[in-house]
Amino acid sequence: MSTGNVVDATPTPLGTPISGSNNDTTQGGNNVSIAACKKAIKDFCGSQISKATALSRIYTTLVGTLPEDQTGVEDTFAHYIVILENHEHHLSEAERHGNREHSKSPIEQQIDEEELSCPTKHAKPDESQYPWIISDFIHSVILSPSLTAMLDLLKLYAVDPKGTKCSLINSPTCPEFPDSEWTNILAGHTVNLDAVLTGYYSTSNNDKRIESIGDLDIKFGTVAPTKIVLSAGEWTIAWNRASRATSMAFPHWAGELADYAEYIIALFATTDILFHDQVILFDKAIRHYVGSRRDLELTHFDKFANLRTAHMDSIGAAVVQCLPISKVSPTSCKKQEACNRWNEGLCLLDGSQCHRLHVVTSAPRVATKNLIACPHSDFILNIMSQPPLPMFRIVTHICSPLDQLCWG
Repeated sequence: MSTGNVVDATPTPLGTPISGSNNDTTQGGNNVSIAACKKAIKDFCGSQISKATALSRIYTTLVGTLPEDQTGVEDTFAHYIVILENHEHHLSEAERHGNREHSKSPIEQQIDEEELSCPTKHAKPDESQYPWIISDFIHSVILSPSLTAMLDLLKLYAVDPKGTKCSLINSPTCPEFPDSEWTNILAGHTVNLDAVLTGYYSTSNNDKRIESIGDLDIKFGTVAPTKIVLSAGEWTIAWNRASRATSMAFPHWAGELADYAEYIIALFATTDILFHDQVILFDKAIRHYVGSRRDLELTHFDKFANLRTAHMDSIGAAVVQCLPISKVSPTSCKKQEACNRWNEGLCLLDGSQCHRLHVVTSAPRVATKNLIACPHSDFILNIMSQPPLPMFRIVTHICSPLDQLCWG
């Protein structure tokens, strides 16, 4: 059955997706099926069983796993056939290459050495040998059409990222968007809404550039965002721009992005404005989680329960760690020392205007020498530490003119 050529074993969309209610059951069956298929391929590669036996075991396993999806069985089985044929092809190529090495003439040997000395492109690896390829064959059956289309586009964009980005930004229908965030979109990464909001108000370009100084190349990246999303209005502005840009690269996401926007806006509407920052953090956590996966959509709200607990509930780890930052007035840092002039009765400013604290420190040295001789000394000592009157004012208001003589 071998064709003699290397066959591309890249997985393609298979079958019709199974409904969400049967995902857990199907997942368990898939794991068993994957293990059985892997064992059959391993035994064949180890020359323990024949190719026919391996194919028979694989087909029987697939029929038992997907009894109601004949199309999915046939498509997946075809991929396993390709894997086995590729293995046979590599064995034959290795054998032929070994025989050729023994029969090379000196001229051929010299030509081979010259070819090796010339810089050439790296040979494309055999994707069928990746250990996760077999699992992808099975899991691709249960992916939704949206996720399947996303994977196909990501593989297309990954072939030539720079060329893809150049074609996109030169399209007449391309919206205005930060250059760095176009890179994130085409790679399937999370979009930074802070950078999007900064770009909305920016009046200059903020692209990466490289400057050369002799043999040294210095790369200048994009600056940090100067605008931060802090409110529901700013989030809506940034999200609308990000949604439009994302729909350019992934048109089938338009409905999903709109549904997610309604979900977040509903959270803003039902959450007190003092806690809108937690909604923004919750949104960042969701998009980071989905962006790091290839089997989740933004509308899989039931998958975000743990993130909502962490960022929205009062007992959430992110909420407890987020302490409020007290605002310090500009003059509060100056009020660290007591006002000596106020204690001496010379400060004419009010306590809110003075740069120092209007508090009682201690009695003047000249006043404490003969304080015991004053008949009102017990009363004075009792209120010495109580503001707002400094010591000489206490004496003025309490002692008679003759009693004031006791202060020296």
